[in-house]
Amino acid sequence: MPEHNGTWTDTFRVRAYETDVYGVASVQTLCNYFQEAAGWHARALGVSMEALQAQRLTWVLARLHVQIDAYPAWGQEVVVETWPSGIQGPYATRDFLFLGAAPGATERPVIGRGTSAWLIVDIARKRPVRATPYLHDVKPPDRARALNDPFDKMTAPQTIDYELDFRVRYSDLDVNRHVNNVCYAEWIVESVPEDVLHACRLQALEIQFRAEATLGHTVVVQTRYDAHGNAPAFTHRLARRQDDRDVVLARTRWVMR
Repeated sequence: MPEHNGTWTDTFRVRAYETDVYGVASVQTLCNYFQEAAGWHARALGVSMEALQAQRLTWVLARLHVQIDAYPAWGQEVVVETWPSGIQGPYATRDFLFLGAAPGATERPVIGRGTSAWLIVDIARKRPVRATPYLHDVKPPDRARALNDPFDKMTAPQTIDYELDFRVRYSDLDVNRHVNNVCYAEWIVESVPEDVLHACRLQALEIQFRAEATLGHTVVVQTRYDAHGNAPAFTHRLARRQDDRDVVLARTRWVMR
């Protein structure tokens, strides 16, 4: 049974179908673990997606920042700790830690961390509403932030080095009938050159969600290479091909394997 004392703790075992060509969990897998744990915690706090939808409202992820130090292998356990960390303007923030396996140890090592910002959106108007009235009984636990990110505005790359199209499939949709957040993380990784994917692992991912894409849309991923010391980094813009509307802006940073 997951623990809930202001922090939600859930345990996952990496499945074979959740791994990449190196036999470790993909960043998409870890993001799915976080979203699963966050959803259960929201339910325990009385602010689940279902509770909001009864009021014609819904949760929408606006920002996500993940840093991964080590990727768990197939069969290993991953513990996700997540907790509400406060209110920043219209956003409700939620932090999380990934804890890895440590046979014989009394504490599990932190293998990744992140923070996120969520909006409560009026479904009919597709406009954010103030989160505070709906979260007045949700008290953040007294613990340090996993990541201190002010969520500054991100900008699109001015030049494009790589471009890749993805047509939205039915299986890409979530309960809000728009592309699931984790699909964007997958498409961002896919847009990085193959030689980088083989030589490096993703260390940090920052995403700003700006608009929705739905069934039938084509999303173009435009990527620019940015030097980051001796390791590669990229700036990404994901846009709807039909109207060139920004859907996602993102940054990725990579380190040698």
